[in-house]
Amino acid sequence: MSEEVALSAGVRARRRTATPMTASQRREGGAGYLLIAPTTVLLMVFYLYPLAQTVYYSFTNWNPATGQTGSLVGLHNYLALLRDPEFLRATGNTAIYVAVVVPCTMAIGLFFAALLSTPFRGRGLYRALIFVPHIAPTVGTALVFGYLLSPLGGVVNYALSAVGVAPIGFLATEPWALASVIVFSIWQGVGYSMIIYSAALANIPASYHEAAKLDGAGPLRRFFSISLPLVGPTTGFLAITGVISALQVFTQVYVLTGGGPLQSTETLLYYVYKQGFVYFQGGSASAAAVLLLLFGIVVSLLQLRVLSRRDATELV
Repeated sequence: MSEEVALSAGVRARRRTATPMTASQRREGGAGYLLIAPTTVLLMVFYLYPLAQTVYYSFTNWNPATGQTGSLVGLHNYLALLRDPEFLRATGNTAIYVAVVVPCTMAIGLFFAALLSTPFRGRGLYRALIFVPHIAPTVGTALVFGYLLSPLGGVVNYALSAVGVAPIGFLATEPWALASVIVFSIWQGVGYSMIIYSAALANIPASYHEAAKLDGAGPLRRFFSISLPLVGPTTGFLAITGVISALQVFTQVYVLTGGGPLQSTETLLYYVYKQGFVYFQGGSASAAAVLLLLFGIVVSLLQLRVLSRRDATELV
């Protein structure tokens, strides 16, 4: 208690003795505000204003086809969503997608990063080959992926038929359709996780591993005792950004399955698209978009809370 009192007294003393800003310092501060003004204006015009507009539309019966806002309907759109089986199905599909894609992408990316952490001939080529799917256009790669899974002439079904397995409609039957979208997303995202983990592993001092070798620790023991704990902050970063990205999955679903069959691959963002641009129910689409935003915020806050608690525990 005495330390807190002394600390607060010291802060008050520094505030009393703080020298006033000079004219040059004030000019520098004004120049700083002037420099960030364009970015602030763009942020408000293209992000904050559309966000506020979406929240407002979620309480109306807005029709995107006519552009007419219509009348206020209160919480009707939100209550209707909670009773809509299609919305609930889309929420469940999105939850499954996030729960599988994010950890699998991180685990496989960490595996490749650790595997390629030791220098050898051709390491850069292997890294490039793994990273290419992440930077390749999603639409083009999804079309190629869909062709490979086609029951008529697809390479995958051709290989299955060679071993006596009947052709499978991977993109047209349950549960193969959602599994195919998940596999494609994992394949596409592994390269990014690998690059981020590679940078984190490269920053671990070599002396840690050398000391562990002297103690007789093998490669697996060094990985789980040294590398894995020290890339914890990177894991937290990838977990948060991965969840946010996975909640917004749309292109893969649109190109590969179109939300089918029987809405088995429809995600929340695809549901928003259908409500707004297929059924022209803008109020319902806006409400779903707001709920998706809230889901992302809540999940991110929970992740940050868990990660901060874990970091505090490790420092004790």
